Amino acid sequence: MSLWIANGNGNGSFNFLVNFPAGVINRNSIVLANICEIARIPGEPNDLPWMGAASMEVRNIVPRDDGHVDFRIEIDWDGPLNFRMFIAVFD
Repeated sequence: MSLWIANGNGNGSFNFLVNFPAGVINRNSIVLANICEIARIPGEPNDLPWMGAASMEVRNIVPRDDGHVDFRIEIDWDGPLNFRMFIAVFD
């Protein structure tokens, strides 16, 4: 198993592509992920994990033979929010 972090920004329903080094991902990879908002609060670190009022979901996870994973993300908010995904890849 290997653990990875991917940061992004968005809102609504969208695809989020994460590229991995060669040999990590293929179509048979088992990939699990969670998502949280990243806050920028004065006096706090810029990457503070945060649970705000927005709902965030990872809806689909599709590993590909070319070494990347397509994630379908849903962020229920009017404007783009910063987020972090923690990704576990099982061999």
